[in-house]
Amino acid sequence: MIKYEKSPQKIQSSSIEFVKDNFDLEHLSLPEKRIGRQLAISCGDISILENIRFSEGIIDKALEAMDEDYELLCDTPMVISGLKNKYLKNEPICLVNKANIISQAKSNKQTRSMLAVDLWKPYLPESIILIGAEPTALFRLLEILEEIKEDDKDKKPALIIATPAGFTGAEEAKKYLWDNCEKLDIPCITLLGTRGGNDFASTIMNTLLQIQRSRENENSK
Repeated sequence: MIKYEKSPQKIQSSSIEFVKDNFDLEHLSLPEKRIGRQLAISCGDISILENIRFSEGIIDKALEAMDEDYELLCDTPMVISGLKNKYLKNEPICLVNKANIISQAKSNKQTRSMLAVDLWKPYLPESIILIGAEPTALFRLLEILEEIKEDDKDKKPALIIATPAGFTGAEEAKKYLWDNCEKLDIPCITLLGTRGGNDFASTIMNTLLQIQRSRENENSK
């Protein structure tokens, strides 16, 4: 008989202890540590933690947004499939597979995700955005945000979580977001470099939802 750990609780606690023992997370707040640990566990690679970035005060700002009636905008259906639906208030929005987006992408020779972002505009105010796969979606979103005037802050999203992976555009898009999030006045969580993917974006969001649930339970006692 093969011997292996079967308890979900023991598997999770053992994984958390491994991350604690092998990577210094002391520069992060407790909720940021929780997100970092879950990311490392999800991909089995603690070196990923060298590239995670949290804008200042991100957790409080994220939880504040999540307490409101926010829209959750996602670049791919795969991000949505990784979310814990039981914690979500509203159905996530992903427009990349709409028929008109598919036809426009073919005729314009542009990515579907980039064109889908243009349809996000009515949903942008106080939304939470998850970009897990497509750097062109992030670039297009940043172009739109740079066009929003200073007086129209209420038209901006509340939070961007961006973790696209790849060797063409992904690293540059995430770096541009990180370098300009303060100027754009939009909190963000991102993963610098070429690594990332849909699972990273959904893991970050799921952990934020769990943190929110934990705080709600504490406040109800």
